[in-house]
Amino acid sequence: MQAIAAILFVKGVMVGSIYALISLGFNVIYQTTGVLNFAQGEFVMLGGVIAGWAYATGSVPLIPALLLGVGGAAVAGLLVDAIAIRPVRRAKPVIPVIVTVGVAIILRSVTALIWGTEPMHLPPLIRGSAKILGVPVEYQNLCILATAALCMAGLALFFRYTATGMAMRACSEDPGAARLCGVNPGRMSAYSFALSAALAGVGGVLLTPVVSMSFDRGTMLGLKGFAAAILGGLGHPVAGVICGILLGILEQFSTWFSSVYKETLAFAVVVVVLLARPMGLWGK
Repeated sequence: MQAIAAILFVKGVMVGSIYALISLGFNVIYQTTGVLNFAQGEFVMLGGVIAGWAYATGSVPLIPALLLGVGGAAVAGLLVDAIAIRPVRRAKPVIPVIVTVGVAIILRSVTALIWGTEPMHLPPLIRGSAKILGVPVEYQNLCILATAALCMAGLALFFRYTATGMAMRACSEDPGAARLCGVNPGRMSAYSFALSAALAGVGGVLLTPVVSMSFDRGTMLGLKGFAAAILGGLGHPVAGVICGILLGILEQFSTWFSSVYKETLAFAVVVVVLLARPMGLWGK
């Protein structure tokens, strides 16, 4: 019994780390533009698919393929901001949300058209395993956890201590006042979409060696990341990371009773928590 619990806990932390990375992406865009980007999961998918395709050609080594996947996701983020978000930035808040839903559908269709519907595979970045709580854990999974922690710490420092990070936060608080102080809200929005998509791409290239990536995997990943961001409270990246890991753990322990509950537990928890705290666990 204890061995099973340890296995589920460790696996839950690893899965939750991906949700945490996706929730970070949601928070980056929301902190800068106030937009909820429901295409975030598709950026995860794009990172994995592009990296898998590049490596499968045989002419691109693993590390450059991973970088190509992250870079491709970042470029997609820039294009989405320029083509889809910028024209509706001053519209009612619900309009950009609907636009991102449409963008997600388009990205899935374009990916299937260009790279096909077959899953993409990547070898582990680091081979081997270690024992945690008596459970063998592959180094690739530990790499996901470490990357999520580094991204969280890096973003916290970026938003607090860099001029660009503070400018992005200022645009979220009051775009008009930020513009009067010499900040270009349009440029900050582009930065936020590129950074958010790059974070999602990192999650995608790290997840693909563990679970093969295909054009239709991004939707559920994005919804789980959104659930984590909502639970923590939008605008609170650290809380989103914590809630992402908690959701991963809860999701894995739900399989102890029945695998039927695995896909619905995250959303059930969100509904219950938001009924009590509509602003999220750490929101104000």
